[in-house]
Amino acid sequence: MHKQFIKYCTAGGFSTIIHYITFLLVIKMLLWPAWQATLTGATIGALTAYILNYRYTFLSKIAHTRILPKFLITAALGVIMQTSIVAGLSQYWHLHYMLAQIIATSLGLILTFIINRFWTFA
Repeated sequence: MHKQFIKYCTAGGFSTIIHYITFLLVIKMLLWPAWQATLTGATIGALTAYILNYRYTFLSKIAHTRILPKFLITAALGVIMQTSIVAGLSQYWHLHYMLAQIIATSLGLILTFIINRFWTFA
């Protein structure tokens, strides 16, 4: 499981880069609030993560029709959690949006690995 977590972190790291680039572009270019930017970035990052986790982390041979719905439920839970954390920390606690996003990402990594390891790709 240790190697799998390292692979999950690697796939997640790449997906997070995609998420953060989207997050920052949406804030800086479209001038959206942080919570909308994280929702957009997390969604695009989640799609990237699915492909990487299916092929690299979990080496799945299970049909996408069985795994994808579970992954989308897990990703949606992660997106809702991260969006809520970023909204709460940046709007109500007045933390800088990047610090709020880092905290949200860290918590999301742990939660989604556990769910994906023991439910989605099991």
